[in-house]
Amino acid sequence: MQEIITRVATAAGVDEDVARKAVSVVLGLIKSEGDTDKVGELFSKLPGADALAAEDTGSGGLLGSLGGSTMAAYTKLTDAGLNTTQMRDAGKAVFSCAGEQAGEELVKDVVNSIPALAKFV
Repeated sequence: MQEIITRVATAAGVDEDVARKAVSVVLGLIKSEGDTDKVGELFSKLPGADALAAEDTGSGGLLGSLGGSTMAAYTKLTDAGLNTTQMRDAGKAVFSCAGEQAGEELVKDVVNSIPALAKFV
């Protein structure tokens, strides 16, 4: 996970604490919204992904309970200090690094199970 965090920090131009939060939010969104089997397979190939996803505390409150996990993730990333461009750059870095470690096809399968993430691959 450290490699992903470092790449996100570089890609988004943020410090590693903000990058860690961004990765946590992205992984938390993937875990809560993605195809369960595919996410399980992906996380098994990314040591530490489950623990980092668990750092994304809460489900987004009312937004999360209404199916607005993507909006809740956006809000969490904004609260962490990322602008929209940085969010896009961070997401691309997460998925690029994950693809290198777990396989591009698996990452695409996971992303395709979450339509709002398609612009990040």
